[in-house]
Amino acid sequence: MPKDYNMIIRINTDQAEVEVEQHSKKGVITRKNISPQSLSDCILTSRVDDESHPTGLLPEGCIAVVLEKKWAYYYIRYPELYADFSYFGTEYPHFPIPRLVFRFKYLLHEHKVTEACLCVVKDERLTQDTPTYRYPFSNVHGNQSICLGNNALPVYKDPARLHTLAAYILRMPNNDDLYSDQNNRLHAGFRDLLEQMKNKTPAHYYTDVLVKDGKTLKDFMISRNSD
Repeated sequence: MPKDYNMIIRINTDQAEVEVEQHSKKGVITRKNISPQSLSDCILTSRVDDESHPTGLLPEGCIAVVLEKKWAYYYIRYPELYADFSYFGTEYPHFPIPRLVFRFKYLLHEHKVTEACLCVVKDERLTQDTPTYRYPFSNVHGNQSICLGNNALPVYKDPARLHTLAAYILRMPNNDDLYSDQNNRLHAGFRDLLEQMKNKTPAHYYTDVLVKDGKTLKDFMISRNSD
């Protein structure tokens, strides 16, 4: 708007109309109606904002971060396709696993993870349309949140270290809590599944084991709960 003009904006909420009235220093008054969208676009494009919100160094494998007032949500693609599993005292070292994406809800001021979730994704270049599958093992609820039991999570003063939390969780002992044979195509019990898969490659999950849940990585990324 020219510097020698003053502007008055009148909003008619009943009819969703915006009237713009301009007064020049020479006393000339002009009026016109504009759409609410035009007013919104004008305000947004003229806004000057020098504030920045740096994330700092991100954890290895981090594919997305959502920053909120109290929380930060870190989405981390677990880089390994093998983990050291244990089940009721039986060790399964270097056990094959499908591709996993973890979500950690991180309390910004207390430097604590208050919630951990995971989803199984197709082992491909990730996009928002990447299909997801049911987690075939135990300790994960139907809403994809991880049951941590009495295990205390480490404190992470530097969130760039959060990628180590995924390995920490996978090393936790497994039992039959939350396990369902409906979450694998073999309909195998947990020990049978472990025995059948211990000498297989991770690719066998996608041909023989995993059950699609009808969702995508996008669904996992927007399903978070804010406090």
